[in-house]
Amino acid sequence: MYLIFISSLNENVKLANRIKNKLEESNKEVEIINLVHLNLPMYDTIKEQNDGIPQAALELAEKMKKAKGYIFVSPEYNFNVPPVLVNFIAWISRIGENFRALFSLKTIQLATHSGSNGKDFMNSTRNQFTKLGAIVAPREIITTYSLGIEEDELKTIIDEYIYIGK
Repeated sequence: MYLIFISSLNENVKLANRIKNKLEESNKEVEIINLVHLNLPMYDTIKEQNDGIPQAALELAEKMKKAKGYIFVSPEYNFNVPPVLVNFIAWISRIGENFRALFSLKTIQLATHSGSNGKDFMNSTRNQFTKLGAIVAPREIITTYSLGIEEDELKTIIDEYIYIGK
């Protein structure tokens, strides 16, 4: 099972669906999770102490434990990572004794549809996921309003991502 996490609506949802189709063409089981729809409260330690970990985050953590890998499809907001993704990582890293547990040795593919080139998002998330112990695929999926990605190139990147996780 592969989990595709989306950090926005619109164009990134379309890109996530294209990625999902490529994985399914390779006979992989896939689930798309839109982090916007999870509606997690903004993380802070006081909220965690008072209310505990949100049930949605706990349920998602169970899926993450069973997943072979993750694909993060996200725009670049103000040359960085969207708040909904940062917030998701904050909550998920609080589950269990080891904050790296749900990322350690998981393969991650990064993808973006951004108004700019998305490189700042890619660099920031690559750095964070690597420090969380994940294996981040070397090639990135980048589309903009003026630059798409051809189906054969997308297939090659997804095939390489699957191979890394073997």
